[in-house]
Amino acid sequence: MTRNPRPAGRELLLSALKHQSTPSVPWLPLAGVHAGKLTHTDATTLLTDADALVAALTQVNALYDPDGQPVVFDLQLEAEILGCELAWAAKAPPSVATHPLAAHKSLPSTLPERHQGRLPIVLEAMKRMKKEVGERTALLGLVTGPLTLASHLRGTDIFMDMYDDPAFVNELLAYCRRVATRMTELYLGAGM
Repeated sequence: MTRNPRPAGRELLLSALKHQSTPSVPWLPLAGVHAGKLTHTDATTLLTDADALVAALTQVNALYDPDGQPVVFDLQLEAEILGCELAWAAKAPPSVATHPLAAHKSLPSTLPERHQGRLPIVLEAMKRMKKEVGERTALLGLVTGPLTLASHLRGTDIFMDMYDDPAFVNELLAYCRRVATRMTELYLGAGM
């Protein structure tokens, strides 16, 4: 496939993120589990196998010629590491099935480590994609926002907690921000 003659995609996206003038709007497809469709890979395999993930991401890059692309779009990655059980589906990302803080308000103190959950798969895919397309395509590591992660951990009770126990919600959100910061550090270490 012939590459688009526009400026290097990575530089275009980074310039836009710096609020600099750009000759065009950057193209950043959030392919998610759709990436697996390009290689006939179901969502579960895509999100649990580094080789399958890299093959699909490479296809996304070749087909869509993006200025940037996320390496994984999985808002349950952190939740799984922190004790949430997931419900898996072949055609969709997993969803959170259990909430470890549903029955109590004991905040965890641990932060994700590179060997936990599916992080080894994601970090490996990041390193490989960086080597494969990182010079021309900006690669993104997405983290789960604090409120989303807090709701994964606590369940729907978090919404009542906002009225009944706002101090707990603030502590939970502060913890979830620390988790996001830790994930960012791990992603940066993988070249994102």
